[in-house]
Amino acid sequence: CAFLCTVSHQIAHIPAMAAASTMQWEPVTGLASGAAPTATFPNCHLLKPMAAQVVWSDPQQNSPLAELRKAVQDEDWERNYEQGFTKINMRAEWSASEERVSTFRWLASSNAASRVLEIGSFCGAGALALAEFIPADGEVRSLELDSFVVDFGRRFQLKSLAGKKITTNVGPAMQALQSLAAEANGHRFKAFDLVVIDADKEGMQSYFDLLWSTQGLLSERAVVCVDMTLFKGQPPTRYVKFGFPHRWHSNSGQAEIDTLRAAVQARVDLRSFEFGGLLVVTRTEAQP
Repeated sequence: CAFLCTVSHQIAHIPAMAAASTMQWEPVTGLASGAAPTATFPNCHLLKPMAAQVVWSDPQQNSPLAELRKAVQDEDWERNYEQGFTKINMRAEWSASEERVSTFRWLASSNAASRVLEIGSFCGAGALALAEFIPADGEVRSLELDSFVVDFGRRFQLKSLAGKKITTNVGPAMQALQSLAAEANGHRFKAFDLVVIDADKEGMQSYFDLLWSTQGLLSERAVVCVDMTLFKGQPPTRYVKFGFPHRWHSNSGQAEIDTLRAAVQARVDLRSFEFGGLLVVTRTEAQP
């Protein structure tokens, strides 16, 4: 009898339980023990869908190369020269532009370059761009006269995974190039596939001649690029004290550029073409 009473009691509660289950739950505000987590806080974003008009900002990527370019543009290079921090009066425009970097990468891709030599690196934007492009076992060897700009660019190169591919020799370019030429006679030396000459105009003819005359320094498919931009890399000849602002005056380097261009055109073992401010030279028998 007791068992039947219990069963009857439970059955009697079924309609009430069913009615409770069909009731629409409404979130309550305020803290309450046992309340749903989304109802505990009335401003919880889970209670209501986010407005359709919300616009999220695009993801931002930190590029060491982009940071380096910006730092070069923001730096006061004329002041650095006046205060003796740099050996010559440099300009932000000397840093490799996006167009110049694209050209370097195209040339590196066209001959499958893995070893790159850069004569005149400035802050190393071109070196970093090439290091990020060449294979993992590749190397970029940079020759730069001024230690200030090397230190300036190194902190950005260290932010990049490709920075370890870059080796920089600080000092006169001809001395470093002669040391490389001596190493080229060794069996373990790996020839350079791409060379960029972007240094002083007075020395570019000597750099160019030593590259092509040293056996083993350049690979058979090597490409040598020479920057033909006027006034770039030239030491100042005089400082104008009168007038404002004070300016350092330099030789344009036009005579040296014309001499090199004529010398290259006169050689039957080399072929050249010029675009984007670059003189690009390969061996005559090399494939494009």
